[in-house]
Amino acid sequence: MANTSTLDKGNLYRLPWSMNDNPIGWIEVTDICNIHCEGCYRLILGDGHKPLQQIKEEILFLKKWRNCDGISLAGGEPFLHPAIIEIIQFITDNGMKSVMLTNGYALNEEKLINLRKAGLTGLSFHVDSTQTRPEFNKEKIENEAQLNDLRLKFAKLVKKCGISYAHFGMTVNRNNLVEVPDFIKWAIDNVDYVNGVSLITYRGLPDLDGLEYCTDKGNNVSVNANTLGYAFPAETMNIANVPSQEVYSMIKKHFPGYEATSYLGGTMDHTSFKWLIGNLITNNNGHIFGAYGKKTMEWVQVMHHILKSKYLVYPRMKLGKNIFFMSFFDKEVRKAFKNYLLYCLANPVRFFHPVKAMGVGVIQGPDILPDGTVDMCDDCPDMCVHEGKLVNSCRLDECRKFGSMLHMHVNSDNAREILTEHHQHGK
Repeated sequence: MANTSTLDKGNLYRLPWSMNDNPIGWIEVTDICNIHCEGCYRLILGDGHKPLQQIKEEILFLKKWRNCDGISLAGGEPFLHPAIIEIIQFITDNGMKSVMLTNGYALNEEKLINLRKAGLTGLSFHVDSTQTRPEFNKEKIENEAQLNDLRLKFAKLVKKCGISYAHFGMTVNRNNLVEVPDFIKWAIDNVDYVNGVSLITYRGLPDLDGLEYCTDKGNNVSVNANTLGYAFPAETMNIANVPSQEVYSMIKKHFPGYEATSYLGGTMDHTSFKWLIGNLITNNNGHIFGAYGKKTMEWVQVMHHILKSKYLVYPRMKLGKNIFFMSFFDKEVRKAFKNYLLYCLANPVRFFHPVKAMGVGVIQGPDILPDGTVDMCDDCPDMCVHEGKLVNSCRLDECRKFGSMLHMHVNSDNAREILTEHHQHGK
């Protein structure tokens, strides 16, 4: 498949998801949060907790128009919503899975147990150095390794409470890209508690002279850190130009057994990889055998759609050694199975050790191209409901604040040159 520096879309499975047949629906249950994250997509505009009835209507809307396998609950901090247990129960009663996106600060064992009883599938934690966390007395976090004990505390609590899925996300920028391998190594070392990790590349709207923003009605608006949380000054653009291909190369360099299986491209740039889903097949001792490839992902998605009439996300079944049955169809699994056999033959006791698959995904948000157009995620999985329409969740605040997603106009050669250099450097 792909080598250490390039990705070939011909060697990957293009996920078959679409706007109306997508395994993920996104619900913003509150805009209240207890932690500040740099580049956050959500402003606190005073909306507070969304009414329970409205949330139920949005869940039913997503079920009808998205054909969801699972609902992602976000915010703000969704754990703070007073009706969060009822929300989880409503999702369960409607035959869908539920995953809560959380910073973890407000978690407690009693509530997690009640959420598990209501049917919560899992939690996806955002814990990284872009945050101002109360656990550190709001002091600046110097590196990702400082957070590993806290991450493990959350992962162990999830398992203790009987919830089957614990996932961790890290916002990647130019400054902390070199820490990605250590983050993944931490996850592998704790594979008994951690099901997967995501690397979300930092993106936003630059406050750049010569780049104007306007609404659908043609009204010009000012974009800066005070008007949108994901706006950033032009002088910091260099930290926000890490593409998914570069993250992939960083992972591949340190974990040769890693492989990407599937992707979603961009809406404007045919070379972009907006969602890049990969994995490692490992064991409790941190030994990496390889990965499963595109044929396994294709088989899983197609068979789930045949049997359940919808595509799959957040699988409850743990693959374990069953993954090796796919060696008949998947050359990547064949390589992993060969490595596994050689490893076990050196010490037959190892045949009794469990085998696990660790998901390692990369997500690259919207990019402003040199002509001012925006390259979004094609068939975006994280769409939410806003005023009766499906909207990309990462740009929801533009709709909340200005009435529509913004359009960009490049009005100077200098701005065009900066955007061109930014885009080329990101490649």
